[in-house]
Amino acid sequence: MKLLSELLLLGAVILLAVKGAQAEPPKDPIYMKTSNGWNAAYAHDNEYAEFRIIGNSAKLQDAYHILLQKGVGMMVSFVDKKELQNNRDLLSAHAQWEVNYWHQHASRVESNIREDLIGTGKDVKVTEIRVYNDRGAKMSSYLIGLAAKDGVFVLSVSPAKKEVDPLVKELVGSFKLVPRNLDAEEAKRLPSEAKAQR
Repeated sequence: MKLLSELLLLGAVILLAVKGAQAEPPKDPIYMKTSNGWNAAYAHDNEYAEFRIIGNSAKLQDAYHILLQKGVGMMVSFVDKKELQNNRDLLSAHAQWEVNYWHQHASRVESNIREDLIGTGKDVKVTEIRVYNDRGAKMSSYLIGLAAKDGVFVLSVSPAKKEVDPLVKELVGSFKLVPRNLDAEEAKRLPSEAKAQR
């Protein structure tokens, strides 16, 4: 896994360096292995979200899907504000956008804001969504949204259950917007921060 994270980071740094200082940010999230999990960065235009996945049981499936622990997965995404109807409150608009999507594909959808998982952050929102099919089977997830200039960075953790709440709180506590380009120099800074946290 350490080799995989180093190769992912090296590939991102080389790609950014080859394209030059005015390069586009990497399209996929990048991950750096730490002694206790992963540090991650996901760029969109001239800003990026960073977050930490704590625990050595986490396994990257691909750049957008992580198995956090047995039976608990996470998907990383970005929703452009053009997709959302309310540009003034992006976090609420994103939560409603997700609920509307599931209403089209499920028999019943329930959602509620989980303020107990947010802490003091005003730029982060956690929405619990429960989706039922016509036979009563349930799928649940936590949508952790981070407001950005042009949309919402999203960490979707599933299933939503009490035992997962501490993990969600850790993710929320580390989920931050960085108002800089994720260029080659910035990508080099990330592994040094990962080493400092060991």
